[in-house]
Amino acid sequence: MRPTIVRMSSPDVQALCEQGQQLLMETRYWEAERTLAQAEKIAWEARDWDTLARLYMPLQEARRQRRQRCGEGVVALDLLAEGASDQVDPEQIFSNYPHGQLLVAGWGTIQPAVGVRELAARHGRYVETFLAATYPVGSGRAVVIVPTPDVALPAADRDWSIDELVPNLPAHSIVLSESELPRGIRKGTTQTYAEVMALWERLAAPFLAAADLSVDPIAKVVGYRRTIRVDYACELAHQHLSDLAKTMDRKRRER
Repeated sequence: MRPTIVRMSSPDVQALCEQGQQLLMETRYWEAERTLAQAEKIAWEARDWDTLARLYMPLQEARRQRRQRCGEGVVALDLLAEGASDQVDPEQIFSNYPHGQLLVAGWGTIQPAVGVRELAARHGRYVETFLAATYPVGSGRAVVIVPTPDVALPAADRDWSIDELVPNLPAHSIVLSESELPRGIRKGTTQTYAEVMALWERLAAPFLAAADLSVDPIAKVVGYRRTIRVDYACELAHQHLSDLAKTMDRKRRER
């Protein structure tokens, strides 16, 4: 027997949009984002272009505000595992850094960073982290930042050379020497915010470019939604999605 699929009706989607807007005005940014993201998912599955055209910018604003709140905390971009025996505990990281912008890197694994993200979402805290892993390279360590959590990484069970490591990494990863990362805990400022934003923009850039180059409108939407999976607050991706949805809705009405 096939499972019954229950779809929300259009008024339910509109109610979610209104609720999300209200939460946004109340500066409850995590809750606003969750509500509007739920509406976006339903509207996308229904190809409800009119709703999508109207909700992408409020959704982007909720995400922009969440990132700004994160940027008002501490900045720690060197929370790196030092070796195979150094188990980075996401609970401990989250306890020590409940508010800020982080780079958390396990030894050959992004799971500590994934755990911090899950804790932030569960508790509605304004803390974010890049998904990163460290690898032994010569006498130092390389830090690999990956775009999404669903990637396969090589093991950190031997001393890699950069030339060997890079071809084994997920596409569009960022590879840095540990010496390229600022050390220590810093208070969030406009300077640190710009520094962190530059990393996010670098990570999302190839996905944004690929979406821009797509010709088919649906493929473009898929590409921009993928970009948001990489950088949840990417302003250009949200803007392009809103514009595309307006165009698709206008074409629908002209038929």
